[in-house]
Amino acid sequence: MTIAPFTSRDNLGRYYTENGISEFLVSQMDTAKAQNILDLGCGLGSLSFAASRRWNDAKIFSLDIEYRNSDLFKPRENQHHVVGDALQFDLPTALGMQEGSIDLAVCNPPYLKPDWRDEFQEVADQIGICKYSSIAKICSAEVIFLAQMLRMLKSGGEAGVILPDGIFTAEKFSGFREFLIKEHYVKKVIQLPRKIFRRTEAKTHILILNKATSQCGDNFIELSCVQDDGGLSPTIKILPVSGIERLDYSYHCRRLNQKNISLSSKKMMELAEVKRGKQSSAQVSLLSSATIHTTDIKGFNRELILLGDKSLLALESPKYLVAGPGDILMARVGRGFFTKIARVKAGYAVVSDCLFRVRAKNYRADKLFDFLISDATQSNLSDLSYGVAAAQISMKQLADLDVPVR
Repeated sequence: MTIAPFTSRDNLGRYYTENGISEFLVSQMDTAKAQNILDLGCGLGSLSFAASRRWNDAKIFSLDIEYRNSDLFKPRENQHHVVGDALQFDLPTALGMQEGSIDLAVCNPPYLKPDWRDEFQEVADQIGICKYSSIAKICSAEVIFLAQMLRMLKSGGEAGVILPDGIFTAEKFSGFREFLIKEHYVKKVIQLPRKIFRRTEAKTHILILNKATSQCGDNFIELSCVQDDGGLSPTIKILPVSGIERLDYSYHCRRLNQKNISLSSKKMMELAEVKRGKQSSAQVSLLSSATIHTTDIKGFNRELILLGDKSLLALESPKYLVAGPGDILMARVGRGFFTKIARVKAGYAVVSDCLFRVRAKNYRADKLFDFLISDATQSNLSDLSYGVAAAQISMKQLADLDVPVR
């Protein structure tokens, strides 16, 4: 199997799915027979077409917010297409069908944060998300699209959807993952390569699940990864409780490999104080004092000179974080953030909120620096990163790193 870059993005945050990935997604689903299939936000119809090829007797119900030129999008005889808003609570009426009547659903939703609408709360209440997470906290188009798919599916119906990395990895979505795992049967998560989207390094995954079956939260979840050469990795099976923490292949693959790590290691939090800067880039630019921001760190730097003096320590408070000699500064967000690490040789500066300050305690700062820039740790940080466009890492993830202490 070879999967080439397959999408392009428009101004509504949509990545149009071309045939290669659509065929692959459909091939990973288990449904043998389907009478009807739903494709929300169908775009140019690639997923609809792939689904109709596999389940050629099924009727396809598709919806997109824009009318499609007939030369680009040609509904087939067995397809019912609607121009409408997939985010509306009254979706069943727009589709002309009852809630809970769909056998199978496929989707590649737009990745954007819509303006809040009260009907989003109605959608979340309808399927029980709020038992696990506040919909206002996690609201995004892709979350609402998935919620709408679950509304329309019949019990046991199957969904296949392409979703951004944060849903599978970010701490704020842990409650949403718990909802998916405990209330439904999450079968597979397939990690896609970063560069599979043209002109972006968006990190995405395919989620395959069944709606509300007796197998909810009982069976192993299968994780795999489409590798850079287009091949599919061996499958990893994880317990549902582990999926609530994270649902990405890279993270769990590395955890399995680390089981053989020597017992002579400690968590970063045991060896160093890890803090995040408190001033935004805009606030930092307004300060008359010496400051340090992500853009001031170029690659790995063992001898960073800061421009302020010791008097800046008087600013250290709930409002400011100050770095000084011996501290390690590491970017926490941005493309290749983990390659921007510096050890302060001299001087002081106020730290922006795009940086972590790592201050060694009962451990040598130079050894911590060597650990962070090592190939193994760099690979680990890359795998731990999450986010669709601007990759990032949490303070907890950094503090939880295992550091050899031989």
